[in-house]
Amino acid sequence: MPYSNAAHALETETTAHAARVASRFCGPPGSGNGGYTVGMVGKRLGHEVEVTLKRPIPVDETMQVVADPAGVATLLHADTEIASASVVELDLDIPEAITYSQAAAARVTFPGYQAHPFPNCFVCGTNRCCGDGMCLFTGAVDEGMVASSWVPSAEFVTDEGVISPELIGSALDCPGAWALIDRYRIEGPFVLGRMTYRLEKPIYAGERYVVQGWALGREGRKSFCGTAIYDSQGAVCAAAGATWFEIG
Repeated sequence: MPYSNAAHALETETTAHAARVASRFCGPPGSGNGGYTVGMVGKRLGHEVEVTLKRPIPVDETMQVVADPAGVATLLHADTEIASASVVELDLDIPEAITYSQAAAARVTFPGYQAHPFPNCFVCGTNRCCGDGMCLFTGAVDEGMVASSWVPSAEFVTDEGVISPELIGSALDCPGAWALIDRYRIEGPFVLGRMTYRLEKPIYAGERYVVQGWALGREGRKSFCGTAIYDSQGAVCAAAGATWFEIG
């Protein structure tokens, strides 16, 4: 079942929505997870959105998402712009899915078990217990491609009975970074700078999904990747292209 465009039409007038990233949903220490924030902001615009993260994301702080009818949204903390978003079509070649069993087996080779730049990350942190973090541990399935099995928790179901955009954005985040680490042997920390995503099918709690990430290129301190979430039949539920920036 595809998403309903009518259910997520653009705002008809400029609106401000309260927003907050709890410390539980961190990425780097003291900063909100990039993918979680992408979903939090992007859901105000629709199912095909580009979000640019401009500053570290405050945690446990009151923020606002200001969305206007032109298909633009801004995440503000006081008078500081944290992120911006706009309606943009995703241009991405998406590989075919591997099987759930293959993705589950790949988790064993997750390199973050040996060395992790952000071990408390909500999505892929090895210091997080499953149920507290997502434990989305992606192992290599080909050069520059990683995968993990995923069974979403009912904790993150919306009023419509589907997994929230924040969790989908989270799942589309870190696997891309680990694909880049696998392909380019990046050693220093790097962070999500921009994500363009498309939500194609609702994702449901308790069902089996495959999450894949793949490297697309590198230019200086910038690296590019794709990620996708597939259902048990191999159909694409969500996909994203992302730009990551090395820091430090």
